[in-house]
Amino acid sequence: MPRADFPFAAVVGQERLKTALLLAAIEPGLAGVLISGPRGSAKSTLARALAAIDRRADGRFVTLPLGATEEQVVGTLDLERALGTGEVAHQPGVIGRAHGGYLYIDEVNLLADALVDVLLDVAASGVNRIERDGISHEHAAEFVLMGTMNPDEGDLRPQFADRFGLCVVLNTDYDAETRRRIVDQRLAYTRDPEGFAAEHAPAQAALAERLEAARARLPQVDCNDEIKNAIAERCLAAGVEGVRADIHWRQAAVAHAAWQAREHVTAEDVDAVAEFVLCHRRNVDDGEGSGGAAGGQGGAEGSSERADSGQGDTWGGLPPRRIAPQRAVTTDPAALPNADPVGRAAQTAVAGRGAGPGRDPRGGASLAGPAGRRVDWFRTLGDAARTAHRRPRRLVHRPASTRPATLNCILLDTSASTLGQAAQDEARSAVAGIARHAWRARERLAILAFGGDRIDWLIAPKRAPKQCERALAEWPAGGGTPLRAALRIAEERLRRLVRREPGLRTRTLLFTDGRCRDDIPELCWPGALAVVDTERARVPLGRARRLANRLGGGYIASPRALAVSS
Repeated sequence: MPRADFPFAAVVGQERLKTALLLAAIEPGLAGVLISGPRGSAKSTLARALAAIDRRADGRFVTLPLGATEEQVVGTLDLERALGTGEVAHQPGVIGRAHGGYLYIDEVNLLADALVDVLLDVAASGVNRIERDGISHEHAAEFVLMGTMNPDEGDLRPQFADRFGLCVVLNTDYDAETRRRIVDQRLAYTRDPEGFAAEHAPAQAALAERLEAARARLPQVDCNDEIKNAIAERCLAAGVEGVRADIHWRQAAVAHAAWQAREHVTAEDVDAVAEFVLCHRRNVDDGEGSGGAAGGQGGAEGSSERADSGQGDTWGGLPPRRIAPQRAVTTDPAALPNADPVGRAAQTAVAGRGAGPGRDPRGGASLAGPAGRRVDWFRTLGDAARTAHRRPRRLVHRPASTRPATLNCILLDTSASTLGQAAQDEARSAVAGIARHAWRARERLAILAFGGDRIDWLIAPKRAPKQCERALAEWPAGGGTPLRAALRIAEERLRRLVRREPGLRTRTLLFTDGRCRDDIPELCWPGALAVVDTERARVPLGRARRLANRLGGGYIASPRALAVSS
């Protein structure tokens, strides 16, 4: 017998997350909650526990596997009926099973782009439409979307993050008393799950009753013009894109008033949900809190790391200064290094030892196929119909319909030695041009800036934004050159990415003059790498060229060489 889930009412702490989850359950229009936090912060425990007290969901809680295929998510051909009766019928996928309940995605920031696009469409329309394998089918798909992520593992695409009505950034800085209570509850549950659940049953029932009462009260809650204007002004001050933040803020404030058994939305309700709505959408510092907590779009993204004070060049004692790129130059794609496929060996999944391609050890057809290729069910079944057993002995796959994803990783040296002869401005303009090219080509982009004692991901690896000039302009230049630390950080991040996504193509461009005192080790870089020389001295030292040879990469004489010739 499956043991009882950990009760919602028994979770110690995380009151903000509890409130956000309850609001999403009260108001379906909020579309769900994005939960950002480290491991062991009760993210999945609370998400699952909410479905247990939601009578409308009737315990329907569906988990989307991280490695799921598109067919598993949207649904596919019902093979049993197709083989038995010849009838072409739809078999529901994860989305269909989640209708009316909760769809939970663990590590949502690692979800494949193809699945993200599917979920975006369904979350926006509430309808799952399938047009594939000769099947034309649609069905209602309304669910509360819950996504959890560890920000250390990378950011979430802004388009996807914006679909979540609310976002909660968890804080695990517990005091000693809270930590003791958490452990007490967990050990008590482990010893006797059924008894622990029975002990908290009255509190669970009270929460379920209050949830139903809030839903019933929701249509009667009034939001006056003063509250509406206040929400609009604060969204404007936060620099959010579009009006989805305004919509979700008003919905969340109304749901909060209903949860508090009020008939009118008050300023207290507006303030209570402000950070839930803004933390993943904020583009400017509006005084509400820190932006970019879960894939936000403003300022420097990703993690910031201090360079080892014992490493790097200390050339120049001038204070750092800000340099804005004059313009985004038009990048010549032919000047960029060819993005190399990485991790191709990891794409091949062996169905069984000695079984051969497309077959499993029992002699039946295996679903394992070449990466990026879907099964052509009708050709597969047509071949089977012409055999004596009328059962598929092999799968016929369609040609790959999507090209491999490409990541442009920019490493920008902003140390004091790059400030002479407008070299830094030239480099930043070239970086902005590469970003614009990546956006037009629908590629990914990452920009790691390093200088002085700071190393920051100005843009963490994600789909390339349309513009990056503001992020570049806000990063100061000056100080030493923590090149070795920057290379280590970038290499580790790229290796993690290609391990998770076999076949990812990467190209790295290191903008530097090569002036540093670090001992650069020989690296087996994941993907193509080229050093772009930013040295503008009258007597060139040629360090960037030697650095390129050391790293086993290409050499580009100047940022101007990346631009289209006029």
